[in-house]
Amino acid sequence: MEEDDFSLCVLDNARKAARAVSRHYDRLARKVGMTAGQFSVLVAIRQVRERTTADLAERLSMDRTTLVRNVALLERDGLVVSALAGDGKAKCFSVTDKGEALLQEALPLWRKAQKDVEELLGTEEFLKTINVLQRLSQL
Repeated sequence: MEEDDFSLCVLDNARKAARAVSRHYDRLARKVGMTAGQFSVLVAIRQVRERTTADLAERLSMDRTTLVRNVALLERDGLVVSALAGDGKAKCFSVTDKGEALLQEALPLWRKAQKDVEELLGTEEFLKTINVLQRLSQL
């Protein structure tokens, strides 16, 4: 019988890395009162203005229910507003002035998190890692 080397499991290693990276970004995001996940959603809404829930979920590779929960928290805090899309069935979102101000406060912390990861890996490995992660996200 063949022996499997589970230390080389892509799934296990990707999850461990994702949890560690998430904890690092979360520690910094908490300084401005949000999670790294909320930061990602807020940035996505800002980048893809007036997109529906389905568009955002696809862009973030996130299931709709998780996205809806995150958006609801951002809306509750006055960082995002929603409106019915042109067809009157779907919601679309935009960042409020308060949300934009919070993003401006959070961006230096995000830049620090990015720099920390780049310093850990080195610039060349950092860029290779981003490339590999982008390719893996196409599975």
